[in-house]
Amino acid sequence: MAKKDPIDRIKDKIDAIPLINVAVFDIISLLNSPDSNFEQITEKLSPDLAARFLTMANSVYYGLEVRSLSHAVRLLGYSEMKHILVTSIVIDQFSKRLEDFSFERFQKQAQFCAAVSKVLGEILDYGKPQDLFTVAILHNVGKLVIAVHFIDEHKKIIALKKSEGIPTNEAEQKILGISHNEIGALVLENSNIPQDICDAVRFHHASDRIIPEGSNYQLELISRESAKITGFFALPAKIDPLEIMNQLRGTIEKGREIYREGMKTKPQSKGHMEVFAELLEQVSGLIYRGLKGFKERVPLDEPEKGFLRRE
Repeated sequence: MAKKDPIDRIKDKIDAIPLINVAVFDIISLLNSPDSNFEQITEKLSPDLAARFLTMANSVYYGLEVRSLSHAVRLLGYSEMKHILVTSIVIDQFSKRLEDFSFERFQKQAQFCAAVSKVLGEILDYGKPQDLFTVAILHNVGKLVIAVHFIDEHKKIIALKKSEGIPTNEAEQKILGISHNEIGALVLENSNIPQDICDAVRFHHASDRIIPEGSNYQLELISRESAKITGFFALPAKIDPLEIMNQLRGTIEKGREIYREGMKTKPQSKGHMEVFAELLEQVSGLIYRGLKGFKERVPLDEPEKGFLRRE
């Protein structure tokens, strides 16, 4: 019997990972939509998620007996429900047996990336901010999968990074033959997550990818740039997305002007994707400078700061 290829064995193991509850993503989309209401969210809740919300509402609001699901979701509010749902995705299925992995740091990085992604989405008038949020929260989920389901390999990856001073992706390729972004995308695909979200996760580190015609290039490009910007900064002790948005309010307005003017004056010889990518690079530089109040870091897997060459 032929020996199975190592990559195939890894994919077989990924196939055996329990599916992510897709209903969670539907609710997260509603929580990110300005047109949604509590009734719509309540109707979407599966029994296990409904029980989670009721339990959380009763534990948070001491002295109140919360018996109604609609009462629970109103008490918790959109922000807290979103946190519960995202936590349910990653904690329940991936983080129960973590070693040598900071889940707190993982969450902070995802939240910071989500805030940056939202800013870029506002500047570039992207129509589905809920998808940007989903990709930002899950773009590094492959790292969690490796830490939980490939424990020995995870330890070797950490040791190799330290001994050779190489980026995470390179160490993963050497040890596993596959990187965390590909693993994350495979897990999401197995859970029937929309393909454009899976692609944005798969290529969030890509630097030379030619995006096929007909693809959701805006989601992929914005998500990639958000991950890159996030990698330039040390994470603050507490992530407050609203505070980050307020700090960048002036940057958002200036970025919108650049985008609107750029779209008006784009050369006829260039396609929309090419113009969008160029304008994204310009406004990324604005955001980077707008975040200068945060401490910079120089990570091992930092991509080249291409947008900083454009003033």
